[in-house]
Amino acid sequence: MSAETLHNDRSWFASHPDAVVRFRRQRLDEFAGLAARGEQAPVFRPSFSREEALTWVAVVDLFQLLHDANAAADGTRMRLRLRTIPIRGAAARSQAKAELIKAVARELLEQALLDEALHHNLDVA
Repeated sequence: MSAETLHNDRSWFASHPDAVVRFRRQRLDEFAGLAARGEQAPVFRPSFSREEALTWVAVVDLFQLLHDANAAADGTRMRLRLRTIPIRGAAARSQAKAELIKAVARELLEQALLDEALHHNLDVA
């Protein structure tokens, strides 16, 4: 991913400090680094999706999603980028945003619970 793409996302989130999700067009070779390692970028398809091409990106600010005031204060950020379909129109964007936030929150919770269970099992052993 280019420095310009990262800067553009940083600038957008700085201009929209309460935003959790940004939908935008995918940049050329945005996920080339993953592909070069034989990996694929994560994908998000909203429930209303048909088989549209994955030509857009959903950028999720994880600290904003978690309402982490400490991260906001020092400028620390962690963003997740997922390939998605074009999300056009306010209603579609709103629905896709709600579904994406729920899916990411569920994944984070499952990972936290798994980590806690593994840590608990190690303490017991």
